[in-house]
Amino acid sequence: MRLLPLAAALVMLAGAAAAQSQAAAQTAMPGDAGKGKAIFMADGCFECHGQVGQGGRATGPRLARTQLPLDAFTQQLRQPSNEMPPYEPAVVPDADIANIYAYLQSLPAPQAGKDIPLLNQ
Repeated sequence: MRLLPLAAALVMLAGAAAAQSQAAAQTAMPGDAGKGKAIFMADGCFECHGQVGQGGRATGPRLARTQLPLDAFTQQLRQPSNEMPPYEPAVVPDADIANIYAYLQSLPAPQAGKDIPLLNQ
C-alpha cells in the first residue's frame, strides 16, 4: 500500500520537471546575437533604428530590448503597420529575423534618466 503514494509522488514530480523543461525551452533565446548584429548592419536596419536599436523620433522606433515576442516582431517585418517597407522571406529569412531579434534582445537596457548627470542639473 505504501508504494501507491510513492508512485503518485514520482508521477507528479516527473510532470513538474517536464513542464519546467518545456517552459525553459519556450523562453530560450532563438538565434545568434553576433550574426544578428551583422545582419542588422548589412541589411541597413541601423539606418532607421540606429546602430544599437535606439531608434529616433523622425526615423524609426526603438528596437533594443523590444517587448514584442519574436512572432510579433516577425509579423511587423513581414507586414509593417507603419511606413517601413515589408521584408519578404526571400529577402530576410526567418532564421535571420531570429538572429536580429537575439541581437536586439542582447543589448543593454537604456540608462535611467535619474542616472544621467546632465539631465539632473
